[in-house]
Amino acid sequence: MFPELNSFGKPLDVAYAKARANWEPLIEMMQIKGNSEVHSAFWSADEFADFENANSIQKYSNRYFSKRDFVREGLKIGLARQQDLGINPFKLGFIGGTDNHNGLASDVAEDDFVGGHGPEDGSIERRRKAGVGGWIDGVDLSIGSIAGVWAEENTRSSIWDAMKRRETFATSGPRIKVRMFAGPGLSAPSDPVRLVRQGYARGVPMGGDLPAGTDAPMLTVYAEKDPMGANLDRIQIIKGYVNSDGTMHEKIIDVVWAGTRKPGPDGKLPLVGNTVDLDSATYSNDIGATILVGSWLDTEFDPEQPAFYYARVLEIPTPRWTTYEAVRNGLPLLPEVAAVIQERAWGSPIWYTPLKLKE
Repeated sequence: MFPELNSFGKPLDVAYAKARANWEPLIEMMQIKGNSEVHSAFWSADEFADFENANSIQKYSNRYFSKRDFVREGLKIGLARQQDLGINPFKLGFIGGTDNHNGLASDVAEDDFVGGHGPEDGSIERRRKAGVGGWIDGVDLSIGSIAGVWAEENTRSSIWDAMKRRETFATSGPRIKVRMFAGPGLSAPSDPVRLVRQGYARGVPMGGDLPAGTDAPMLTVYAEKDPMGANLDRIQIIKGYVNSDGTMHEKIIDVVWAGTRKPGPDGKLPLVGNTVDLDSATYSNDIGATILVGSWLDTEFDPEQPAFYYARVLEIPTPRWTTYEAVRNGLPLLPEVAAVIQERAWGSPIWYTPLKLKE
């Protein structure tokens, strides 16, 4: 997905990087074939990396996953290539889609999944025991993803402009809302309205660029649960950065969370809990939060170091579609897939480019 060579087998050059930066502002974070943010095989330190990875894709057509096939790594590779080429070829905001063949827009409810490819996965038997089109096992299908766009108005042109400037987010299905701003002059507002007003007036939104040579940025984040869905567990910020020698790094920060939990000696936040009843495929919103608002100051910020930041929002645990289907039809749970998942949302990154790398 994020190659060293172009389609003609030649090294990436400035013209290639400029073309991708101009024509490819967004990348699909998730769809019915699974999640493309990270994979547990390559991100063992990320405790939430094992989410809808669709490993059975590797059984078909000689397809094998590598770390550079996933979005977070691609964003870091983009920073590294920017140091060589002077422009980032993989400066990508986030979008989501279903890619099913049902003709139903945003058909993404876990509790009524009926497949997405006609007779290939149109029966319980085929979803549980068969493959789909020679490219994935039925049990590894996800319900699909949806896109969120922060536009000034609900018109085609305004939505398109927002997508072009990457002011977008993706969710794994729920109608979660997420927003993030960054800037050295931001404070830490406690309510969403102030956060948004201040963010536009004194910072940059998701998809934007921090001014070069700035002081350490404050990042402010806001998330709101799906009105008909599960409560929220936490908001994280993922920072990626590259040293002058091209070494790529990342850091995951728990910014704000539900309840009175505190990070342990290892710095990790305890899990939010689990209200799922596997016998009935139900859960309760007795844990979690409806709205989360928080902020984080990057005290390790280096103005000479290119970086990006994006927000990841996690719901409390809920049943996976395979669990709903098993309970509804009096069938056993499938051991090869997770019975419980934590749905999520991803906000487009905000980038920082040192003055020395500016065009």
